[in-house]
Amino acid sequence: MRRGTTPTHTFTTDIDLTKAEVIYLTYEQADCIKLTRDIDSMTVEEDKVVVTLTQEETLAFTAPDRVHIQIRARFPGETAIASNIIETSVEKVLKDGVI
Repeated sequence: MRRGTTPTHTFTTDIDLTKAEVIYLTYEQADCIKLTRDIDSMTVEEDKVVVTLTQEETLAFTAPDRVHIQIRARFPGETAIASNIIETSVEKVLKDGVI
């Protein structure tokens, strides 16, 4: 992921999340939560979660560095799940800021 861009992240799951009551998609960097999106700010399909980040959101990450990403969800009946933690890199841009 490159700072100052608007990437669309698509996460494939092995569980149908369309019946989930709560979903959080959390981005963490250097042991600090940088961004959390909830179910209202993502597209949820049977086996996919899709989210597009804003320039402001990607500018909150430092580069070069790693980001950890995790999905958590709760279903009716209080069943809760958490995905494996995904790791990706953050790359710099030469002209910083929102354009």
